[in-house]
Amino acid sequence: VIDSDATVEVPSDTVIQSPWTLTKGIDFVKYLDYDCDEPLMRVTITRYTKTGSTSIGLSGTHALGDGFVMLQFVRLLSQHYQGLQPLDPPPRYDNERYRPSSADMEEYGEIPIPDLDHVYPLRETAPHNRPERIKPEQLSIRMTAFQVRQLHKNVQTQVRELEPQLALSRQDVLVALLVYCISHAEAKLPAIQHISNLIMTRGIGSKPSHSAGNAILWTVAQPAEDFAIESVATIAARIRKALLRARQPGYVAAFDALREQKLVQITNAELGQDFLTRPGHMIVNSTWKFDWTSAHFGFPDKTRFFHTLITGPRFVKIFRPNPTLLQDGTWRASSPDDAEITFFIAKESSERFKDLFKQEVQAWGLAKEGVKFLGRGCFLSEAR
Repeated sequence: VIDSDATVEVPSDTVIQSPWTLTKGIDFVKYLDYDCDEPLMRVTITRYTKTGSTSIGLSGTHALGDGFVMLQFVRLLSQHYQGLQPLDPPPRYDNERYRPSSADMEEYGEIPIPDLDHVYPLRETAPHNRPERIKPEQLSIRMTAFQVRQLHKNVQTQVRELEPQLALSRQDVLVALLVYCISHAEAKLPAIQHISNLIMTRGIGSKPSHSAGNAILWTVAQPAEDFAIESVATIAARIRKALLRARQPGYVAAFDALREQKLVQITNAELGQDFLTRPGHMIVNSTWKFDWTSAHFGFPDKTRFFHTLITGPRFVKIFRPNPTLLQDGTWRASSPDDAEITFFIAKESSERFKDLFKQEVQAWGLAKEGVKFLGRGCFLSEAR
């Protein structure tokens, strides 16, 4: 527990904070040496004496669980703090381990697992933290629920002309818009053909909806035959098809079995996952539908959630925007369907991306008065 006389709690008002300042990180390399003094989770409570606010900073290893598990933990902490009953059922640790059948393995063939195909020696500095690497620029885009619905409606209309039975999600079209704009902004780099979405597998097959640990699957969209004629609609369709395939119980079983084998191999070799994206790839790690600020400790619609992100290009995070503290001291809550998208892009491509993005959102009828880039954030004027 520490006291701070800072006049602001975090450097920017975006969900993604880079660098991360709310708590000290953990050194997972020490686990390799069986260092019992290195915690699995570090917690820092900071009391800001000048703003009257308090932050709870958490840093932990993925061995404890994924983002869903962390959300349940802080929600339970919040409920106990208020003397209230838990919001979530107890986590399941005795999950049935199911194995894929030979038919599953044959049907799905080679299953891509990009996060384990590229590794580095754990005792060395992670590639994304190496000082010689030129760090890209952070961009965040905020869209209202109305704008997201409008984009989804317009893109879905185009897709149904090509594939009448294919129903897109709102995230499909948001990611497709990013892929289109980034690929054309970074024209000197390979276009984004391999779009990896990280999805949660709880509730698929025999996996309980409240299982503990890590329940994450990587699904990679198939590349287009000719990206030069790709549109936002065709990109969104490729994303949706990959997700539909990945949500089949047989695919999940085959993926888990293969991932477990690879994890054991790289762990025994003291290797870590290199999350820097490869040429032609994009990674999307979204918790857009997680209500992080439901862990509000008695301050609903006045609590903000922050996260960190690997400073690598073409790595995307999507969240619900935080409530906004207005100048008169009141708070404005965000809608559950508002979206805040953050990613990093090479500085020399940043202005080109902004120009292309402005053109696209206006072409789709999303921003009546244009797009405003304020610091790290991008705000679309509402069009109703």
